[in-house]
Amino acid sequence: MMKKFKFLLCLSGVVLLSACASSPMSGSDSDGISVIRMASNQKCMDEIENNPTWIVSSKLLSEDQKQKKKREVCKCVGDNAPKMLSKEQLALAAIDSKAKDAYAALATTKTSAVCASEMLN
Repeated sequence: MMKKFKFLLCLSGVVLLSACASSPMSGSDSDGISVIRMASNQKCMDEIENNPTWIVSSKLLSEDQKQKKKREVCKCVGDNAPKMLSKEQLALAAIDSKAKDAYAALATTKTSAVCASEMLN
């Protein structure tokens, strides 16, 4: 009787563990969105001065206006960057810093020109 109980207890533990392992993205999905948002926003802030759209569009802005627009553009980039990635990429970004950097760079590149032109017009 005791062996059967231990076996059933062990078996239920295995079933629970396999259920958790079979859906690893459920918790990581929203984490990945947050990670990519923050990383893309920061990457945008670091690189916006080299963006051709920014260079042309910000020439007539004062320094205060540039700073305000820079924050607006990069917020747009951060908000839209996760939409450029799959759920798998977002989940991986949440747990792997190299993947986060690579995916943030990709998503930032895809969104920065659009956001810059939208925010500066």
